[in-house]
Amino acid sequence: MKCAKKLLKVWDDLTPFKSIIYFLFLLFFFHFSWKIAIDGDRKGNQIFLFGEEITIEWLQHTFPEWLANSAACFVHLFPGMKDLVVNGIRLVYPENVGTTAIVWGCTGVKQMMIFVGIMVFYKCFALIKNPNGKGYVFRFLPYWNKLWYIPLGCIILTLYNIIRIGSISMLTRLYPDKFDFFHDGIFRYIYYGIVFILWVVWEEVFVQKKKT
Repeated sequence: MKCAKKLLKVWDDLTPFKSIIYFLFLLFFFHFSWKIAIDGDRKGNQIFLFGEEITIEWLQHTFPEWLANSAACFVHLFPGMKDLVVNGIRLVYPENVGTTAIVWGCTGVKQMMIFVGIMVFYKCFALIKNPNGKGYVFRFLPYWNKLWYIPLGCIILTLYNIIRIGSISMLTRLYPDKFDFFHDGIFRYIYYGIVFILWVVWEEVFVQKKKT
């Protein structure tokens, strides 16, 4: 009992940092849950859930092809990039250098699922002191604004993914040996940075203002 009281006191002392702790916990939880549950060939389109193939047609072809065409439209906005063509799920330049293929792992589904998980479970309940003064109770917090904010966040992440794919295509045309740096490095960090910004906006605009 004393141990529980000490833990609750420590939790109360962490009040200024509770929000970011909550966010980081959910971020890492869903990130590693995905890694444990979902597996697939980075260069192919097979998807496995705990070792069982669950390849989905729209995620294998339809969505990647749509992303390829959308990314090509973005690339065509830049001078000297009109010669980029789309071949199925591939963005191809005439010189065949820096060809970019959009496989299921490039669709951004993982990042969207992480974002959705964070938003669904972030402060969905509160641990508050019992009105009678004895102990704590859980209370469900129905933030109905999530019903439109979650889809909006997924749209923003998808728009970024289109820009990301198009940018990687252009940059690897000039620097084909830098693909891993762009794909696995800077643009991936930006991805999670956007997830963080979306959470900050939610926290500051909807959660905190609701308390005032």
